[in-house]
Amino acid sequence: MRQNVHKMRKPRATPEERQADSDLMRRVAEKDHAAFAEFTEKYSALIFSTALKVLNHYEDTQDVMSEVLTTIWKKADTFHAKKGSLVTWICTTARNRAIDRVRSVQRRSALYDRYETKLEGEAPEARDSGRERLYRSDAKNVLKTAVVSLSPEQREVIELAYFEGLTQKQIAEKIDSPIGTVKARIRRGVDKLRVSIDGRIKDEGKLLLDSVSD
Repeated sequence: MRQNVHKMRKPRATPEERQADSDLMRRVAEKDHAAFAEFTEKYSALIFSTALKVLNHYEDTQDVMSEVLTTIWKKADTFHAKKGSLVTWICTTARNRAIDRVRSVQRRSALYDRYETKLEGEAPEARDSGRERLYRSDAKNVLKTAVVSLSPEQREVIELAYFEGLTQKQIAEKIDSPIGTVKARIRRGVDKLRVSIDGRIKDEGKLLLDSVSD
């Protein structure tokens, strides 16, 4: 009985509807703004509800919906009606992007935890005053925020160099990239970190930057 109800709620698209969707996506792929507005009005609720089921967080879902719409605008030509319905393609895209967001949040949380452990273990002891403890707490937050603001590629090599203590050669082998690429990513990442934390913190910043620089 439930199966019948389920089918009634999600009827299979008619050939006419599938053709209309195909035509709509063709127009979006041609960068037709009116077509994209029509697509957004028709399917944004579906994108939102699909992502919300994964994230269960309103603001994150809003962000993911915007990202999905941007992706569809840029890559509408990757939709092929012969491979499946537009609704299925939209739901898959939204679900995958939402899952990526969950994984990103999990990685960021793990990074914070690892950073806390690393900094506590290696930073010079400074427990003489409440002011110094407050400074160190603020410094940690500045550094953690700076690290997670890096691009995924930069953050990956910085994490491997700093948290796992790998050499640039080991990192290149681990991520299967040329060592020149690894060096460039580390250099750009460190440069970005230096700009982010310069003048705001001292010993903790030097500890991080020295550990990943040549």
